[in-house]
Amino acid sequence: MLVAAKGLLSPHWPEVEHRVHLMVSGGSDSMALLALVGDFSKVIPRTVVVHHCHHGVAAEADDWSSFVQSEAERRGFVFRVHHLRLHLGPEFEARARELRYEKVMSEVTADEVVLTAHHRDDQIETLLIRLSQGSGLIGLAGIPISRTFGLGLLVRPLLSVSRKQLRQVLTVRSLEYIDDPSNQDSVYLRNFIRLQFLPELARVAPGIGEKLLELSKSATRRTKQAAARLGKRLPVSGIEYVDMASTEILIAWQVRFFAQMQACYAPSTLQISEFARQCLEAADDRLPEVSVGPNVIIRRWSEKLYWIDSEKLGEEAENEIVRFEKLAPKQLVELRFPNGILTLRTRTTSENVSIFWGIEGRSFRRGRNRPLQSLKQLAQTFGVPPWLRKRTPLVAISDEIVGWGDIDCREHGLIPHSLHWGWRFVSRNGADSSVS
Repeated sequence: MLVAAKGLLSPHWPEVEHRVHLMVSGGSDSMALLALVGDFSKVIPRTVVVHHCHHGVAAEADDWSSFVQSEAERRGFVFRVHHLRLHLGPEFEARARELRYEKVMSEVTADEVVLTAHHRDDQIETLLIRLSQGSGLIGLAGIPISRTFGLGLLVRPLLSVSRKQLRQVLTVRSLEYIDDPSNQDSVYLRNFIRLQFLPELARVAPGIGEKLLELSKSATRRTKQAAARLGKRLPVSGIEYVDMASTEILIAWQVRFFAQMQACYAPSTLQISEFARQCLEAADDRLPEVSVGPNVIIRRWSEKLYWIDSEKLGEEAENEIVRFEKLAPKQLVELRFPNGILTLRTRTTSENVSIFWGIEGRSFRRGRNRPLQSLKQLAQTFGVPPWLRKRTPLVAISDEIVGWGDIDCREHGLIPHSLHWGWRFVSRNGADSSVS
């Protein structure tokens, strides 16, 4: 078994100063992963943290948590239990998965590795699910072996191993595991595919699993080729806009990559094609857009594509809010607005600062002795999109613009640099909407 563990785990094993995190439900797959990590860590030791998520919906949940804790601690691993506040109902699996990842991600630091027990059969089931949802090539690339995960890396080292092979790992070692009754409930799509659809499909189409995996490899190749062609115009995790591609085909790929990065379903091929056409043909003063979800659109502006989440941005201001702050040296002030928080900080000199949120009908200078410019001129100069102009605060000293949202508008040498600020959007549920 050590040979198997080495082949599966050594490519993903972190440096000695970094921890390995395991997500362990207690089921057969995750217990097999725990056993393999237990073997390999004896040869190349690392601090291993076992994370178990207590969903709170099964009567046996406390017993499952105790079982995983016992198995983790007898191997000398650190144990963490995460109590999730969940209720049964629509999209329970998706909600549970999102919350599990959120809890574990909060404990992962830079360059640490998180391992999950996704395997070959999971990959096949995922491909069938995505086919049923009308997925494009990016979705049909399947579950990636690794991806960024907060500050760390999420790795599925068992994707080449079948469920049957993982059960053999447990049988050889006489290891126990949890048999969750909900895994037999065909009301969940994945269970239905595993228990009913896939066996029937395999009966009339032998080898369907291998054919699906070949389809996934082909989709992966096409997706990687598109990503390479986009280069710096490829949407990646953590960004909200990219330079627009030069052809309809590549713009369509940008839309799909944006959706993938944000874990959303891409719009239909027809919608994407029409959006890509408009991006290239519409006049500069037009703002073509395509809907990605109830609160999300992708919009073209100034030769860029923007990912716009209206729930994150909040409502556009109906009335202007103005604040004047006299800041002493080395003072920190936090101002709350209806959709976010502005932080102001000075260094060694004092500053008299003006803050405008939902600004309209004013003019400012870009530097001392420079002419006054309208808000529209300034927004175009600094690249402030139209939908952010009345959603982000403008910071000024006297009549000289310093910043707009998180954009630094100062010209070096013309405006003192004692003032530092930061702007972040905060949802209405996440902060008091009053100005304080």
